[in-house]
This record gives sequence, structure tokens and C-alpha cells, in this order.
Amino acid sequence: MISVALSLLLALSPATATEIPKNFLLTERDARRTLTPEQAAEQGYQLSDKLTGPLELNPCGHRRAVDRDRVAARTITLWTSGPSNSSEQLVIYKSPRAAHSALIRLRAEVKRCARKGDPSAPELKIQWRTSKAKAGDEAIGMGYQTWQDGNLNQTITGIAARRGSALMIYTTDEGAYGPGQLTKDARKMAAKVCKLPGVC
Repeated sequence: MISVALSLLLALSPATATEIPKNFLLTERDARRTLTPEQAAEQGYQLSDKLTGPLELNPCGHRRAVDRDRVAARTITLWTSGPSNSSEQLVIYKSPRAAHSALIRLRAEVKRCARKGDPSAPELKIQWRTSKAKAGDEAIGMGYQTWQDGNLNQTITGIAARRGSALMIYTTDEGAYGPGQLTKDARKMAAKVCKLPGVC
């Protein structure tokens, strides 16, 4: 009797209920597709379900996750020979409160590390900033620019949005600063995560 009750409890545990299905992320089918040698020379994806990885928007340069109460995560990054880079990340937390705390912390880190440099590239000046965004229950646009010898080197644009206990992040280095198309992706995923048990 005890073993039956324990099995039922495990079956209803948050970790099981909030497992991210295969091909759930917007870019995931492309990321899992086998590339020809010619395609692989022009672009590549990296897919990870690590719970300990940092958020894709990472103003203070953490090497590991600093937020708490994650129960599932998936991160997809893309590079092309353009060169260009983009990413999609979905993190599910134990509760909406934990997801909200992660977003609040991220917002605070933009201010705290707005002009934090990169020790591996001291010649670069990095400047983070935020912008308004509307997606899910709450969202914030954020990104950074790198400067070298007074010249703009790179612009990274991103959006972080929360829906229920899920936090979704999209980034790109293409186009001018501003969430733009990324907001559409975040809204699409914000609707999609509500299909997962217990998220919304």
C-alpha cells in the first residue's frame, strides 16, 4: 500500500509534471535536424537540458545558474557563418514566485553590472541596458553593446519573459537594439507553456 502511494506521489511530483517535451521549443526541430557537411560548415546548433547552466541573458557573467528552484530547462544556441548568433531558452521553476524572483534578479543585475568588462577581453567595453517589452505575465527587453577604441563592435538584443512558473529568453546579434521580432517569439512561447501541466 505504501509503495503504491509513493509511486502515485512521484508521478504527480513537479519535476515529472513540468518535463519539457521533445521539440517543444520554437527552434528545436531545426536544432535536432541532421545537417549535411555543407550545411554544417555554414551553421550549427547546440542543445542542452542542463539545469545548472546560466541564463542566456547574463549581465554579470555567471558561469553557472544563480537562480533557485529550477525543475527543467532547455537551451538552444545557433551560430552561422554570417557571422551571427542567436539563442532560445526555457526554464521551468517550482512556482510562479520562483520564476518571478529569477526575472527580478536578472533586472537588478543589468543595473549592477551595466558596465562590467570581460576579463578575457579587457580592450572591450560592455554596456548593458533595458527596454520595455510586453509578453506573458511580465517581460523585459535587455541586451548589450560592445565597444573597442570608441567604435561599436557588436549589439546583442534579448528579451526575458515570464508566464506562470516558466521563464523564456530569446537573444540575437542581428538587427538594431530593441526586442522587436523576439517579442513575437516570447509571446508565442508564453502561450505554448500553458499546455504544460502546472505551469500556468
